[in-house]
Amino acid sequence: MKKIKQEAKHPNDVPVIFLTDATGKVVRKISINEWRALKANPEQIEEVDIKLYREAISFYLQEDYAKAKDLLHFLINKTDYSHYEYVERLANIYRIENRPAKEKVLLLTAYHAIKPLESSEGILRRIENRLQKIDAFDFPTSTQFSH
Repeated sequence: MKKIKQEAKHPNDVPVIFLTDATGKVVRKISINEWRALKANPEQIEEVDIKLYREAISFYLQEDYAKAKDLLHFLINKTDYSHYEYVERLANIYRIENRPAKEKVLLLTAYHAIKPLESSEGILRRIENRLQKIDAFDFPTSTQFSH
């Protein structure tokens, strides 16, 4: 899938990669941007994205949602919302955390980013269905809790 837009990112928001020697000791750490400059091969870059996503899933399964969200936010911003699997996983975290407003904003942003892409009808339907479920849920109002 192609990128929609490129936003400037803060340098501290970029995950790091630990470079190790043959014995497994950490030699140094570099940012993903530095790593990409060293290894400009697109296949290797995609491999790193896959590893980051697997790491995010690992954190998700361990219920370490803060770390999973950090990695997913990075991947979503890097791909300009064009990889729905990242968006869907982050939306699941927001649902678990009972944050429907964040989930809805995320899904709407993804919807608008994915809409111009070719062959995106199935993904758009999934997003629409999920948005309908959020809208159908009867959230308590502040007056329900007042005495």
